[in-house]
Amino acid sequence: MLGEVAEQAKVYDVTGRAVRVARRRRQVVRFAPVAAAMAVVAFGAVAVVGLRPDPPVGSTAAPVPVVDWLPGRLDLPVSGPDPLPAAGATGRGVLVYADTRPGAAPPVLLTENGRQYRLAEPVTSAQGFSHTRPTLSPDGRWLGEQRDGRYVVRDLTGDVRHEFADGTSPVAWSPQSRWLLLTDNFDEDAPPVRLDVRSGQRLPVPGVDRELWQAVAVLPSGEAVLSRIPSEPVRRTDVEIRLVDPASDAAPTPIRVDLRPYLRLTESVGTEMPRLSPDGRALLFDVVHVLDPSRGMPGLDHGGDLFEVDLTGGEVRRVPLPYSDRPGPPLPSPSPMAARNWWTEPLGYLPEGVLLRLRTADGRGDALQVIDPATGAVGTVTELPGRGPAVEFIWPRGS
Repeated sequence: MLGEVAEQAKVYDVTGRAVRVARRRRQVVRFAPVAAAMAVVAFGAVAVVGLRPDPPVGSTAAPVPVVDWLPGRLDLPVSGPDPLPAAGATGRGVLVYADTRPGAAPPVLLTENGRQYRLAEPVTSAQGFSHTRPTLSPDGRWLGEQRDGRYVVRDLTGDVRHEFADGTSPVAWSPQSRWLLLTDNFDEDAPPVRLDVRSGQRLPVPGVDRELWQAVAVLPSGEAVLSRIPSEPVRRTDVEIRLVDPASDAAPTPIRVDLRPYLRLTESVGTEMPRLSPDGRALLFDVVHVLDPSRGMPGLDHGGDLFEVDLTGGEVRRVPLPYSDRPGPPLPSPSPMAARNWWTEPLGYLPEGVLLRLRTADGRGDALQVIDPATGAVGTVTELPGRGPAVEFIWPRGS
């Protein structure tokens, strides 16, 4: 998964970015990179020592990761693509791309066989914003989209479909594509719901005060992952998590990781939605530069670092992301016009590595890339069309 979401948002645009924040207003600005250090991490009631060495960014010694199911280039159709049939098999999806300006064409689905389909016209507010977004399961089989005033999760390889009320929006998929966590953006008191796409079973996630906790992921076990929302716009130095099983009466499993040993005095855990690793063992959190949190908390936009926090043992690893202004030796520019103005944004966590969106100042070098968190090796996977609004936002599988 990974659009950016302001904490406890009730209204989303079609990109998945929040445009109105619930009850507690929080400003969003942008950020710079981080550092890490050896230290003790509090993991629940257990102290875990150690930090893996920071991997080099773009190491040439390590194998470059590849993603076989993504195309080498995304080509836009000469004329508008055909609408996606309302029912029936069309083939597994690869990604969805969209122009999110008010009045723009609907999002477009790219399938494994290279076909492109126009999704249904999203219902928007008077300002042109939608309260939901499309989503693809990690295996590409299931598509969620707004259609005819409902939110529909459908099997792209068959005829099974699950319909939800208008206002429903996807949160995250489990890595094996069995469960989808959804939330109701029209009812702030409604709990998140876990959908089993195989059986159609829908279970509410109990005990969720959406003023205090935000649903962010669902594990392979089916447990929902909740992240604590800070009560005030202050510098965040720890991660507080609950694991809740919607099918059990068991008490939530608390997890707390102290990140102060890994943060500089001007750094904070950011506001981006954490991303779950493909094995379900770790979460990726963004780390941001902040001088005065009361004047705005940063968001992930122009490069930086991620912290990978292991949920089973508390181990912490920094994953540096490549961008042009990163301290140290200059990195090669993706295009001549973007020599000192390019950056990467994380889109998802795949088995092959963290999927990045490379953005360049001139748009001529935009691409999808994958970085291996263990080695820092970066590989370009998909070349994107030149700068234009049609592919301003991309949702790959699992996002």
